[in-house]
Amino acid sequence: MIAYVFSYQAFRLTGEYAMIETQRKDDMKKKVTRTEKPFFSVIIPTLNEEKYLPKLLQALTKQTYRNFETIVVDGHSDDKTVEKAKSFVNKLPKLKILISDRRNLSHQRNLGAAEAEADYFVFFDADVDLPVTFLQKVHAHLLREKIQFITTWLNPDTKQTSGKVITAMYNVTIEIEKLIGKPYVHGCNTIMHRDVFFRVGGYDELLTVSEDQEFALRASKKGVKLTILKSPKVIFSLRRFRSEGVFSVVRKQMQANIHMMVKGRITKKLFSYEMGGHVHDRIHQNKVGNYVRSIERGQKKLLRSVVQKAKAISKSSFYA
Repeated sequence: MIAYVFSYQAFRLTGEYAMIETQRKDDMKKKVTRTEKPFFSVIIPTLNEEKYLPKLLQALTKQTYRNFETIVVDGHSDDKTVEKAKSFVNKLPKLKILISDRRNLSHQRNLGAAEAEADYFVFFDADVDLPVTFLQKVHAHLLREKIQFITTWLNPDTKQTSGKVITAMYNVTIEIEKLIGKPYVHGCNTIMHRDVFFRVGGYDELLTVSEDQEFALRASKKGVKLTILKSPKVIFSLRRFRSEGVFSVVRKQMQANIHMMVKGRITKKLFSYEMGGHVHDRIHQNKVGNYVRSIERGQKKLLRSVVQKAKAISKSSFYA
């Protein structure tokens, strides 16, 4: 009996030691992960994105590949974007929050790149979403193939057919434009080696729109080949299409593309194409306001009609 108790105690202590040792090794791995140079620098320019940014940051916390840093570059948001970002400090492998002196998409991306530590920059818009294996699959591609300038196909943020059609058209368009020597990369989802970024000269801060396409064209002229991955796919936000209308957005994008091909850089305002989460909220509020006002007008018209009929009935009853 004594031998049994001794054996049990020895087994229990050995098991506890093994658990402690395993925990110690896990803690060491975490420390190494936090101190080693990141492979990716995920750069996210923001402006009033308190509603969308947390979803993207949450998706980054779930990435199966962990060797990355996240850099949020905020353009002095009027909402709680920065506060929302700060709440992820202990949830992400490494998080930097920069405040830009200008509300300019290109400037904010360039500022993030200047502070980035990794060899590969990943530029996301604040309203995209990611599958959990996105960075892992991109990392695997980069290890297998020596590619330096990348974008991926998109999936829509909706199950509606219209959304699937829009992203399918985008995926086909970037393939065609690459074939004809006019590569197009959507700024919401661009990956590049740091050498490419600085050799091309970063994003042009003087442009009003299409800074992503202009960067791709400059890169192409310097001999940088664009690689388009069909997988993994970024989940693309269609909020602009929903707030402005599909026809309006497509018309603006076609106008910008034609201008880029015929006249080059767009340094003057061709049309209204504001950035930031507040833009879509304002448009939505205007639409709701217009809808409410139309209902109110209808109610007033109906009320006048009822009053007129009541007066007519009252008069006919009086003379009767």
